[in-house]
Amino acid sequence: MGTYLFQRISSDSGRDSRFDKIRVSPSKFYVAFFAQATWVSLCTLPVILVNSIPRSAYASSLIGTAISARPYATDILGLALFVFGLAFEVTADRQKSKWVQEKKDKKHSEEFLTHGLWSKSRHPNYFGEATLWTGIAVAAAGLLVRQPAQAAMGLSGSAMSQALVTGMCAASPAFVSFLLLKVSGVPLSENKYDKRYGDHKDYQRWKRETPMFVPKFW
Repeated sequence: MGTYLFQRISSDSGRDSRFDKIRVSPSKFYVAFFAQATWVSLCTLPVILVNSIPRSAYASSLIGTAISARPYATDILGLALFVFGLAFEVTADRQKSKWVQEKKDKKHSEEFLTHGLWSKSRHPNYFGEATLWTGIAVAAAGLLVRQPAQAAMGLSGSAMSQALVTGMCAASPAFVSFLLLKVSGVPLSENKYDKRYGDHKDYQRWKRETPMFVPKFW
């Protein structure tokens, strides 16, 4: 997402219009800055927790137990969610970039994008972002609830301890989804397009028939 936004802003006016009012207000900029710092911290929390476990914590559990070296079901599920989410987001961003470039080249006169993944969700890139972080959280939680990780973190391995690390991992996709749906992602984009195209019948139909976040594939 960061790479896409940087390329989009660089090729456009050199700025992101969604943050025009934030940049000129120190108080709003302060809130936005620390909100993003919190976002980064919570996003990466599952990875930080996994990286905090020394390799030696798992060595004893692998000795003489070849089956323990096999991937956990949560590894496979988490990786699948991550790959799907990343591919979904990248595809949506590329479709948007291509559409914008073709509009600049006068290859079409469409005012807003309604085909490809953008016909399945009004914000497919944000859905992909939330999904890939969900995959990371699932894979991390599946590892952190295991006894070696629990012991390395000084936890008892009880159901309460396992619930604790699971909740810490879940905080990542939960916070990402909250920000995208309620703060910086969907609300800013929806308000911008509502003001610009709200009186257009084709926009109203697209908004009415296309899910806001979770795609509809049928």
